[in-house]
Amino acid sequence: MQTRQPKQNYKQIILNHMLAGNCLSTYQAFDLWKITCFLQRISDLRADGVIINDEVVKQNGKRFKRYWIDQSANSTSGGEQL
Repeated sequence: MQTRQPKQNYKQIILNHMLAGNCLSTYQAFDLWKITCFLQRISDLRADGVIINDEVVKQNGKRFKRYWIDQSANSTSGGEQL
């Protein structure tokens, strides 16, 4: 009998990507996983106690926010993995 692994939800996907040391923007999340509710998932993670940093970036005449998790801040403040 073959067992299926449970499918990760968008919150877990985003968290795992950021914990791997990567940063994300709304466009990147859509491009990688077709996530259209990226900012809501960021809000959910922050509400769960995950410290997520952000910065406004100007690139090619466009402004957008980039999000990441500072590994040292989460490990010292008790940030938890969901």
